[in-house]
Amino acid sequence: MTRPDVLIVGGGVIGCAVAYELAKQGLRVTLLERAGLCAGASGANAALIWPQAMHRDVALDLTLACARLFPTLGEELGADIEYRRTGGMVAIETDAQWAQMTEYVAGQPAVGLHAELLDGAEARRREPLLAPDIRGAVFAEHGGTINPFRLTLGYAHAARVRGATLVTGTEVLSLLRRGDRVTGVRTPTGDLESEVVILAGGAWSGPLAATANLRVPVTPRQGMMVVTEPAPFHLRHVLKPIKSDTDMWRFSQPWPPDAPGKPGYDPNLPPGKGMGVAQTVTRNLVIGSTSRFVGLDRSPTLAGIRYVLESARRIAPAIGQLRMLRAWAGFRPYTPDGLPLLGPAPGVDGLVLATGHDGSGIGMSPVSARLVAAAVTKADPPLPLEPFDPRRFGDS
Repeated sequence: MTRPDVLIVGGGVIGCAVAYELAKQGLRVTLLERAGLCAGASGANAALIWPQAMHRDVALDLTLACARLFPTLGEELGADIEYRRTGGMVAIETDAQWAQMTEYVAGQPAVGLHAELLDGAEARRREPLLAPDIRGAVFAEHGGTINPFRLTLGYAHAARVRGATLVTGTEVLSLLRRGDRVTGVRTPTGDLESEVVILAGGAWSGPLAATANLRVPVTPRQGMMVVTEPAPFHLRHVLKPIKSDTDMWRFSQPWPPDAPGKPGYDPNLPPGKGMGVAQTVTRNLVIGSTSRFVGLDRSPTLAGIRYVLESARRIAPAIGQLRMLRAWAGFRPYTPDGLPLLGPAPGVDGLVLATGHDGSGIGMSPVSARLVAAAVTKADPPLPLEPFDPRRFGDS
């Protein structure tokens, strides 16, 4: 294999998007993936685009910048990524939630977003599938759906067209390090060197970095998903329930230290992030997800699946008529501050990180890839890189 300028480890949406951006600039790019493309978190998510879920200013900036690109991204890649900007609704079930969401809506213009507070009648007029006892809903115009497989494979195809080499079925066993520099990777068939290695391994980024005595603060966060048979009805919007009043913070303030889903918190409590219902172009419903810290255990649980289905059925009872086709669990690469790691790794040269997007890798992929490409080529980034700099957690 010809020595590339850049080696990318990981064939999810982030790795493939970075491969595309760098190949577009004329670099010799080789991507290595141990399984198949889109085999990790990129293929195990809710297929949602939801900027309103971002409570951090810089995360919101990143997600909104990506949302502006999605309408034309498929044409750029030469792929039908099945992007639809449907708008989204957060269902309000209690008076307490109504009061809290009134404050939430009032604060949206200050962060560059628009949301509407709808009473029950208006919410059901716009989305007839909502339950008759719904107190109301918040309509968010930026909500939408996308096919994560088509997006990832679209990036991969566009990267190959521009000269990148994408190799699947090849596991990276370790990073190669000489002194203070990462020089390449070791695979079962031999070593491969390059000027730059980009670690886009998602939830597996930490163990891979450890092979070079580096610490990357990424923790696997398991999320369970369900997909139903094609529905005889049409869901007009992405739907999100507020699972309990104690989860209200997710829409109005940063994630508190003792929130459900945090490492060390009881994982059997109701999950605190990422619940949604979306309909694909084939009319299937994708529902989820839960939030648990159980290492790399990929096993869904009956309790988790029941929780996902009951949460969805509570706000849209017609969902209860559908048969479940399958359930699965994927791993989100979670970081301590909820922001991705984009840029040079601390304490070593030659290694760039492109990981830690938690459950937002799909929605953050276009601009994340451009930020990483800018870090590699020393070009001007589309957004400030500093908030995502892996060195914010200190040297390894």
